[in-house]
Amino acid sequence: MPTLKAYHRPATVAEALQLLARPDVNTAIISGGTHLVVNLSDMIEEVVDLQATGLNEISYTGQGMIIGATVTLQSLVDDSQAPPLLREMAKREGPNTLRQAATLGGLVASPHKESELLAALLLFEAEIEIQSTGGRKTIPLPQFLRDIPTALGRGLVSTITLSTLGQTAADRVARTPADRPIVAVLARRGPDNQVRLALCGVAATPILLDSNTDIKAAINPPSDFRGSREYRRQMAATLARRVLNSL
Repeated sequence: MPTLKAYHRPATVAEALQLLARPDVNTAIISGGTHLVVNLSDMIEEVVDLQATGLNEISYTGQGMIIGATVTLQSLVDDSQAPPLLREMAKREGPNTLRQAATLGGLVASPHKESELLAALLLFEAEIEIQSTGGRKTIPLPQFLRDIPTALGRGLVSTITLSTLGQTAADRVARTPADRPIVAVLARRGPDNQVRLALCGVAATPILLDSNTDIKAAINPPSDFRGSREYRRQMAATLARRVLNSL
């Protein structure tokens, strides 16, 4: 376990950014703590807790929703205005005890390859707002996931914006209903009538594909004790057909 020199709980985002901007201090962001507390690097000297910064609000626009980075996964499950797919995928992230602490900002900053909620964010065209002392920038989630450290720099995720209109469907294969999926496929037909697919369990993070993509040719899944590369490839293609047929 690392020996921390300081714990900070700033009251505003501006205060948090000033703490993160110090070049001579190795600082980590903590909110729910479900990932960082377990995986905290020995290099980290101080932590900045975002729970008091006011990033725990959900608001709605005509096209979608804006979710603060410290909104808990359980808040998404309980939000009756949120799309049913988003609420269900948030529920699948883990037991109630974890969902009460884990935050959406933590989910995108520490992605899991089998996160169905992260796949749903891809499907809903998530855009990640990052704030730093240099200003704000907005990055599409696929670009953010390609290089998270570079995207963040010494900033923090402040909000996640989603376009939630359209029709959705999802299917999965897992050892039990409560397990992480071996493979999962989510689909959305947007207002423009374009259909996109989000896949879990076939790459280092969930991926987004066009519905016309040859699934088997487009993916190169890892093999593990739950399923071989060919099994995952075949299941991805099968699940994709199912969800597309249900739209």
